[in-house]
Amino acid sequence: MWNDHRWAVLTYTNNRAVINEKKGADAGIDARAYFMTGKSDNAKIIFQVKSGGVKRRDIATLRGDMGREKAALAILITLEEPSAPMLREAKAAGHYRHETMGREYDQISIVTVQEIVEEGKRLDIPMSLEVLAQAQRAIESSQSDLPF
Repeated sequence: MWNDHRWAVLTYTNNRAVINEKKGADAGIDARAYFMTGKSDNAKIIFQVKSGGVKRRDIATLRGDMGREKAALAILITLEEPSAPMLREAKAAGHYRHETMGREYDQISIVTVQEIVEEGKRLDIPMSLEVLAQAQRAIESSQSDLPF
């Protein structure tokens, strides 16, 4: 992973994600964000950043990470264009229906750094600073439980 993985996640999320600074049991997860699903409910998005050599199995692994993390959505940010098998694997994960927004989102999305930089692509799911603060507390709590 290149050194600016934080930049990619924070730019894509408009600074609404919490970077995973510690590597441990969740080494594959580079950041998390929580989005509003109702007045007092939220759901989790996990982010992974890969610089090169991305393959279909990276998407399959991300699907497993979603289950472990109980995440509704996952985003893979990559320097490379995704291959057809990667896109098929991401589509096979299915959709998430956001009832409040009345929209469906791919459960796994692949975003390239080129899309972020040149096209200004950004995450378009409603989040709030209160939810972000909850995410930071949850991450700090779970990391304090890790055996280091």
